[in-house]
Amino acid sequence: MHSRDSTADHHPRRIGWLAGIPRQEQELLRFPGVEILQAGSQRKVLRIPPSPSRPTLIAKIHHERDLAARVRRFFGWGRARLEWNNLMRAEERGATVPRPIALECHQGHDIIFTDYLLDTEPFPQHLERYQGERRVALLRVLGQWLASVVRSGIDARDIHTGNILVRGVEPTAMSLWLVDLHDARVGLGVPPHRQRAMVQQVASALGAARFTNDVHHFLEGWAHGARALGIDGKWASGPDRETDEIDWAAVEPERLAETFRQAERAEIQRRRRHISRALQRPTDFRRDLEGIEKVYRNQTDTTGILQVRRGRGRGGLSGWLRSWPTIPRASWFGDRVRQTVWRCSPRASLFIKRCSGEELIVEAVPGKVTLTDFLRQSPHRSRELVAPVLETLARFHKEGIHLDGASAHHWYLDEDRDGFQVRPDPAFIRYRGKLSSGQICEDLVGLGCVFDGSLTPRDRYRGLCHYPGFSSKSVPVATVLAMSQRLGERFAAGDDGDSPSIQIRPVIDRDVKALHRLNEANAPEVGALSAKNFAALIDVATMVRVVDPIGEEKGPAGLLVAMRPEDEYDSPNFLWFCRYFDNFAYVDRVAIAEQARRRGIGSAFYALLEAWARAKEFSSIVCEVNLEPRNEGSLAFHHNYGFREVGQKLSRGKPVMMMQKKLRH
Repeated sequence: MHSRDSTADHHPRRIGWLAGIPRQEQELLRFPGVEILQAGSQRKVLRIPPSPSRPTLIAKIHHERDLAARVRRFFGWGRARLEWNNLMRAEERGATVPRPIALECHQGHDIIFTDYLLDTEPFPQHLERYQGERRVALLRVLGQWLASVVRSGIDARDIHTGNILVRGVEPTAMSLWLVDLHDARVGLGVPPHRQRAMVQQVASALGAARFTNDVHHFLEGWAHGARALGIDGKWASGPDRETDEIDWAAVEPERLAETFRQAERAEIQRRRRHISRALQRPTDFRRDLEGIEKVYRNQTDTTGILQVRRGRGRGGLSGWLRSWPTIPRASWFGDRVRQTVWRCSPRASLFIKRCSGEELIVEAVPGKVTLTDFLRQSPHRSRELVAPVLETLARFHKEGIHLDGASAHHWYLDEDRDGFQVRPDPAFIRYRGKLSSGQICEDLVGLGCVFDGSLTPRDRYRGLCHYPGFSSKSVPVATVLAMSQRLGERFAAGDDGDSPSIQIRPVIDRDVKALHRLNEANAPEVGALSAKNFAALIDVATMVRVVDPIGEEKGPAGLLVAMRPEDEYDSPNFLWFCRYFDNFAYVDRVAIAEQARRRGIGSAFYALLEAWARAKEFSSIVCEVNLEPRNEGSLAFHHNYGFREVGQKLSRGKPVMMMQKKLRH
């Protein structure tokens, strides 16, 4: 054991930086200008201000609380000693770590003094500043930097992105540092299995399968660095590449897939471990329950910010183990899930009386009103809720959270200048790690604001087609296609709450003459054709749909003609799309009778067309719109429906706009 006051070790050229600085914990805490950055039961981190003879310093005060840690410290294996040795060795090998200054060992604590890295911030916060190409470059730099850490012989057992500090703006001139080396191993090299473990740990911290692109770009930088530094050339596939002065290489597919699997599994295990640790000690026995209840009841009555919920279990330890979770405990569990997944601050406290089994939870109110109540009060605003509700639900699903049985009665919302903020009741939050397609659909069905009678089938269909969760690999394509097809058929059957029934059916032979008259009545918006050419068009088209007369009108009310790339059609516009695109559904023409316009037939056609295109696994829907004469109504309709311009061309001497809507499967 070291003496009470001794400098156990120091850097020979930096010991002078500690001149005038106390070496004991209590005296150091009273030193002028000292700022506490972190404070815990086992470690404190202090920032010491600079002076003319020294830069800004960091002091880490380690306390070994448990018996095993004290025994390790007695034999020279304490956390502070291990971190000091690793810092010294890493600096000797040229690794980017904080500069070590001195190690102080005392009776009850150890202190490590290091250089303070000015103008730095943790990598996760720094990454959130960037999108697009700069984000890609930053992630590739991270991969190359990790290769340099491995090349230095550092086997970092805790190398998540929160332990990486960044300085700089331009990726080409950015500097990264590795901190917290107490559990690292610094030697002559890092074994291959540990290299993979470090890569998987960083990939897990970046989000694993939830942020596929981020992990992929990081691995591109790692693959190049590992090959260039002679660490492991099997990661890279193909030649080295350069984008914006950042070198990278394509990742070998099998290693890429394996990294995703292992990183995702590790992230799920980490979250479950943190949640289970929180569940081990849910009760604070030192608090006075009556006093806590009185304070929070007053705040609830006056401000509406906090609420108190009670429940009663069976009592005793056996009752705690056997009883089904009550709402207070389930709500507290949901709060722990939110803390673990999104690293947010606690919002709930749970208190349990072991003898009586009574449970008391103090938590923030999820929102001002439930979705059910809002829909009763403002049914005309139902459509506004679809997008924010589905976005929030997709965020939970993306993180592996199942809202078990939560209906519109259990969703709350607030409205501010930025729109609606929706939140589920935390009592229904269950962390699964990976969700099945059945669990995702169960949550969607549970939302009455999407499926009840306050929305038309058209709105439900559009909302679900844009639900981000359907682009995830966790939902089979067959499930998406089946749901899209059912919704399209349901809409085509006329199940609409705010418009007359629209019956859409396939074309038959006796419709051709009447449809030709309808086509000519819609010229020049749709191209005029002779009767013979129109009949040939109907024969060659893959999809032709007709709307029968609505009301007392005579003749068909609407016509839709769509093609596949394989169809034998000589239209210049169709051939233009065949040249530059593939796997699309081409809208050749939509004609609507003048008496039947503004009755939703165009929207019905496009809803049915999109369901058909998704069922056929087309990647997009394409069409053209006249620019001379300019068809403003059609342009506005297509823009609102999600079409975007992809080009312009002359068609029969007149300009047209070529448009595309991408479909996500």
